Amino acid sequence: MGRTITLTERETEYLLRIIESSTSILRRHQFFLWAQGEVQSLIPHAMLICVFDDGSEQSISIEKFSREHVDEAQFAELCRPDAGIVFRILSAWSAGRNQPILLCPQNPHRAAYRQFASDLQQGKLDRIAVHGVFDAGGRTKSLFVFTQVSSVLTERHAYFLELLMPHMHMALVRMLFHERKAQHGATAWKSRKLITDREAEILRHVQTGKSNDEIGSLLNISPLTVKNHVQKILRKLNVNNRAHAVAKAIALKLTL
Repeated sequence: MGRTITLTERETEYLLRIIESSTSILRRHQFFLWAQGEVQSLIPHAMLICVFDDGSEQSISIEKFSREHVDEAQFAELCRPDAGIVFRILSAWSAGRNQPILLCPQNPHRAAYRQFASDLQQGKLDRIAVHGVFDAGGRTKSLFVFTQVSSVLTERHAYFLELLMPHMHMALVRMLFHERKAQHGATAWKSRKLITDREAEILRHVQTGKSNDEIGSLLNISPLTVKNHVQKILRKLNVNNRAHAVAKAIALKLTL
């Protein structure tokens, strides 16, 4: 930005409210209400597209938050890895030294706008404001694409983006972390329910190398009953022997 921008008293109030409310975001509906609520005060938009790369082997996450219905086929077209506008904008943002991008025919960034003009018109996306967060090596961690911005974009909006990005990024990270943790917990619980609590107890003893007689003595049941439980465990886990059952139980975290 070529000149210093000073926030007005009202803009400062909006910014502080956005920052404060961002810290309590853990769930998707909270992020949606925040993006379509407080954030609107500085960047009024119809749809927010969030791109997130956690640096792992998992594919890049692309999330949308819109107060209007979005056709899924149209959105998939926007996010095509080969030629979709979202990835082209991501590439342009990275090539532009991670500076905010304002795609608006009325602002000074007209050269950038011309690159995407046909896509914007075809997708009815109107004006777009883009910025993100990158690591020390310049690798993109997250990108936020505000579409259908209701006002003419200016350098003031670019400054708003600079101020908002750390808080947008952390709110998105918390939301995704909470969701993935919940999904992992649900998967682990589903795995545990493959076997009963009694079978899990017996499997823990099998894991320590105890025989049917020893397990029966510890649990005050007959060795034959232990044998029947072990046979059920083998069938449920689809394995052939006790060693394989123990290995699979460890992988599925059934004996934790």
